[in-house]
Amino acid sequence: MDTGSHDSIIPETDLKPGSADDGEARRGALAASRTPVVLVVDTTAHRVAAIKAWSWQHRGIRPVVAGTATSAYEAASSEQPEVALINLMFRGGRGIAVAVELRRIAPGIEPVFVVEDPSVPEVHAARDLGMERLVAAASLEDWLDRGLKPLAKLAKLRRQVMAAQRDVETLAAGNVVPAVSGLSLDVAERRYRETFLRSKMATAGGRRAAARLAGVPYTTFCVMLRKLGIKH
Repeated sequence: MDTGSHDSIIPETDLKPGSADDGEARRGALAASRTPVVLVVDTTAHRVAAIKAWSWQHRGIRPVVAGTATSAYEAASSEQPEVALINLMFRGGRGIAVAVELRRIAPGIEPVFVVEDPSVPEVHAARDLGMERLVAAASLEDWLDRGLKPLAKLAKLRRQVMAAQRDVETLAAGNVVPAVSGLSLDVAERRYRETFLRSKMATAGGRRAAARLAGVPYTTFCVMLRKLGIKH
């Protein structure tokens, strides 16, 4: 039985020629079924070894290790990992900068900082930037046991939602383009006001709530409705 490192195993894909739509469908199916990738940005040998050992024992996660910022960016570009485990003090405190760039390269990635000293200012800086997943190095294995797989699953689902939203924007867009009509300004303005007020009424469900939604006093709102002949 092969017991070599499994962190470099990449799922094979069908490379038979096909249409662009077929290729996109295959890539989508692969993304949905592939093993989540965890990018480990760290040079601490014992911690990297422990993460590899954990992933080998528990399966369901494929680690990719990067010992430099450049290799981390290259791995993020090619692998599109779901999670990044980053030593907060990587290369003299560059962990936050690396995380910011990883988010640009791999949208949807979830950065997790491994913290050895919670008193360093980088902890506050990370939280100020909205990166609040900070795990104490001493309890990393416990976090891996309970938190890594759910986080990877969440990131994977978000990626699928993002892909679906792109498909909707490109494939399910409407095909009606507003045409410029010959309406006079007063007629066009009246129609716009009527549409605006009716939309507020439909959204709010009542006149008083609609007035608040429109940002005008209730009596003013009622006068506007009366002038436009809107009874409901």
